[in-house]
Amino acid sequence: MKNERQQMQTYSFATPRLRYFETALETSRLPLERLHNYETAFMIKIAFVIDTIESPTAGTEKQLLLLLKHLDRTKFKPYLCVLRSSKWLREEFDLCELIDADILSFKKLSAYRNIYKLSRFFRAEGIDIVQTHFVDANKIGIVAAKLAGVNTIISTRRNQGYWHSDRELWILKLLNPFVTAFIANSESTKVWVIQTEGVEESRVNVVCNGIDLELYEKNCGKQMPRHRFNIPDDAPVVGIVANLRPVKGIDVFLRAAVVISQSYPDARFLIVGEGTERVALEKLAVELGLEEQVLFLGRREDVADILKLFNVAVLSSHSESFSNAIIEYLTARLPVVCTDVGGVREAVKDGVNGFVVPIGVHERLGERVVEILDSGAAAEMGRQSRATVEKFFGLQAMRIATERIYIRFASGSL
Repeated sequence: MKNERQQMQTYSFATPRLRYFETALETSRLPLERLHNYETAFMIKIAFVIDTIESPTAGTEKQLLLLLKHLDRTKFKPYLCVLRSSKWLREEFDLCELIDADILSFKKLSAYRNIYKLSRFFRAEGIDIVQTHFVDANKIGIVAAKLAGVNTIISTRRNQGYWHSDRELWILKLLNPFVTAFIANSESTKVWVIQTEGVEESRVNVVCNGIDLELYEKNCGKQMPRHRFNIPDDAPVVGIVANLRPVKGIDVFLRAAVVISQSYPDARFLIVGEGTERVALEKLAVELGLEEQVLFLGRREDVADILKLFNVAVLSSHSESFSNAIIEYLTARLPVVCTDVGGVREAVKDGVNGFVVPIGVHERLGERVVEILDSGAAAEMGRQSRATVEKFFGLQAMRIATERIYIRFASGSL
């Protein structure tokens, strides 16, 4: 728990509880260089703006937390700025100073006052870089940064427009000229940003998702016994790790399970994750006659141990930029069958460590899983998966690539 570890400063615009803001905001009219604290005058100060973090396990949130944990603190001073707080942030987060901007709805006048307060906070702290994540934080972060006179604004792109209406895309294009640089987490998403948002190629940088391999191995326990989930010793296990939302295509996974069951009647199908679609998906499993074979495990903290039960891992999404689940599968030495979304082809090679199949085609998804189970090549594919993640998706590669971008683009701010 947070109160059992190092206490980090937390500020909120929702309450006048801290004199800090009164002082900082009053001095925000001073020249920027006079506002730098002496001992951090030569550090790059970065404000990471995100809607919120409800849990450390979601994709974008996990990558941001990994970066905050491992940033070189002799060169960078990070701040986490959230539009709204959460139970997890209040009780668990301790990686850096936390700023709760208390911006809950654009329909409230207080939201616009707090955007202005956020901009004054940026100026008072002498923020060098503002980096934005997600739709609302992207809009608010860019506006607040410009009001504060922040020279370097970095906007992340970790999806390929699944959440963007025509209106949202129009707003993006309106704000993009104020952005210094973009960070995409796959080459595929870089191309999407260039083609869809009309951004110049030179402004879009690619930093692949990373994973802390050492921590992953440390967190792995002993082989989880199959009998805990009533899985027969000789039954093949096909699994998926995903939030239970429409974009993840869990219904496609369930229909593929029917195809797999025709060749492997004893197969078990594990679904790790929680979400709004759970009840509907449980009903679909019954309708498909899979109620004895499908296990909904919900949200788990021991995903690394659960993956040890899998023989084949699946990604059935309709849209992704680059899935964190793919990296976890590769790290766990699993063959992967995935839909052709985002940057999956940058990690999964047909016939080498898995297969890529068309989006939404459950028959092809099921056939490829059967092909792996029939071939006896799962172990060798798993070795290739691990080699891929070690070569391209390690923590150090992600951290160093990101830090180089900060140093490169912040030169005009220091």
